Amino acid sequence: MKKGKTELIFLIATAFIFYNLGATQFRPQQEGKKIVEPTIEYLDTSFYPFLRGNLEQMWNTMIQNGFSGVILVSHYNNIIFEQYHTRKHKYITDTVFPNSRFQIASVSKQFTAVAILQLYERGLINLDDTIQKFIPEFPYKNITIHSLLCHRSGLPNYIYYLSARTTDHNLPVPPDTLLSMWTKHPPAIYFQPGHRFKYSNTGYVILSMIVERVSGLPFEEYLRKNIFEPLQMNETDVYIAGRNDSIPNAITGYSKYWKDAKEDYLNGVYGDKGIWTTARDLLKWDQALYDSIVISPSTLQLAFLPHGRVQARISNYGYGWRILNSATYPVFYHTGWWQGFKSLLVHFSQHRITVVVLKHTIHGQIPTVNDFYQALNKSFLPNNLDLKISRDAVQDSLVEEDDDDNNESI
Repeated sequence: MKKGKTELIFLIATAFIFYNLGATQFRPQQEGKKIVEPTIEYLDTSFYPFLRGNLEQMWNTMIQNGFSGVILVSHYNNIIFEQYHTRKHKYITDTVFPNSRFQIASVSKQFTAVAILQLYERGLINLDDTIQKFIPEFPYKNITIHSLLCHRSGLPNYIYYLSARTTDHNLPVPPDTLLSMWTKHPPAIYFQPGHRFKYSNTGYVILSMIVERVSGLPFEEYLRKNIFEPLQMNETDVYIAGRNDSIPNAITGYSKYWKDAKEDYLNGVYGDKGIWTTARDLLKWDQALYDSIVISPSTLQLAFLPHGRVQARISNYGYGWRILNSATYPVFYHTGWWQGFKSLLVHFSQHRITVVVLKHTIHGQIPTVNDFYQALNKSFLPNNLDLKISRDAVQDSLVEEDDDDNNESI
């Protein structure tokens, strides 16, 4: 064989090898039957050391102030920071592990909202449909699915209603029982539907019932088949007393005076709360929203529009997400607080960064949306340390579930 041909074959073989070894990360990746196309060919990771350093400082402060739980921060699917800590205390008997499942309380509303939007995307419902179209016995007229999603329904708080009418506070009350009670003895509505914004756990309970009636599936089964299984969220379940009592690796929540969070009548209601999950599964959830796996981008965008408050405000609400219009870009997030558990999930769509905070004690400090916003901006703009969300927005992020004076809001 001549020298020229030998060199040509060598170059072709070398190019083939380097293509297979070096370019794999830029090819479509197969996940089961789904082909996921790459979104970029170059990922800027230069800010990772800065962000990791800022998060380390935050973490150490949280630990010093009694934090017990997990903080996870990811850029695309690259986990930049992931730490677990169990506070040493005579009443804490559990240990926080990566597979520990936390009750995420109101962060559950994101899943309820996406379930509704999936039904809308499939043409099974319209957002301007009234509740009575699906629940004819519902005692209030002219309340639309849209107003439930963005907390403009005016529905009274079911927690106060059940507290006044339930004699056995150890027996869980399911949504059907709540609906039957409301049909017979409807409480006064707070205001006419659409008149103004008021955070409503009741609205999301009704949304979960609509999911059941339209799909013909129990709420927990619908979420499992349409969200949890497609995303391989294998450590996520909806807790429904009497229907799904066993939650593997569930960590104990510690409420006031270090009391273990016990079963009570309010845990029979779901849609506004009820999901138990891990930090890693919540990362799968948030990244799947970017990748349009369970819902299309155009439909998801509806959830990120400021529907809650008509007037221009820094703080607003979409469908299952709170919105902070900061100085540089909008931040989408939700908090949760129930029976000792506190949670925070932040969707920094500007940078495709996910923040997960899960905590299982009511005592101790928890970082806010503003803490992560500042840490992120310091990492991108290390010479500008004063870029913050306004004081009003910070205050809104600290007040759990707007003007709800419950000791343990959802």
